[in-house]
Amino acid sequence: MKDLQQQGYSAFLNDYFQEHSDLFAQLSKGQKPHTMIITCSDSRINPALLLNAQPGEIFISRNIGNVVPPYQPESGSTQAAIEYAVNVLEIPKIIILGHSNCGACAHMYHEHKEGEPELKHVGTWLKNIEPAKNLAVLELHHDSSKNIFELTEKHNVITSLQRLMEYPYILKRLLKDKIELEGWWFDIGTGKAEIYNFATRHFEPIIEK
Repeated sequence: MKDLQQQGYSAFLNDYFQEHSDLFAQLSKGQKPHTMIITCSDSRINPALLLNAQPGEIFISRNIGNVVPPYQPESGSTQAAIEYAVNVLEIPKIIILGHSNCGACAHMYHEHKEGEPELKHVGTWLKNIEPAKNLAVLELHHDSSKNIFELTEKHNVITSLQRLMEYPYILKRLLKDKIELEGWWFDIGTGKAEIYNFATRHFEPIIEK
């Protein structure tokens, strides 16, 4: 931890910051990101690295399971981040970024064993993923060759996209073509990224290798 604080920050300050000092001087006056990304708290997911983005380009909101919760105007940090991104920053694109090996989605199939820690807050939050789990189980029932965890991860992205329609200011902008919504799924092991095609209702490679 000490090395991370001293060496990591020192490398940033003396190398990256110095090389991009003009950018940071500009960013000190305000931000105008072109994309909001709602993704997982998982330490393996780095949206800026994935998109080769510079500071100030993407507005990131993280939570366990990259979930968009149902619209509730009176509460919720994710809801607040979405509201600020859309109504104040006027960001024209929102991406829901899911990923492989998602612990939140896998936890939906976990049976609590004696001696394991009781995760009350996690359990309550993960109720948001239950619709995705149900859809995944139904799809697996018709095609047992598919991976239940990947199905859940992808249906979770789709469910979050659908929930964005509950946010009135997003629906209003979408009807006026003032905002774009995308769903991505990233494979940690291969680096492959897929995007949800609203026309075919399937995930497809973003880049054909």
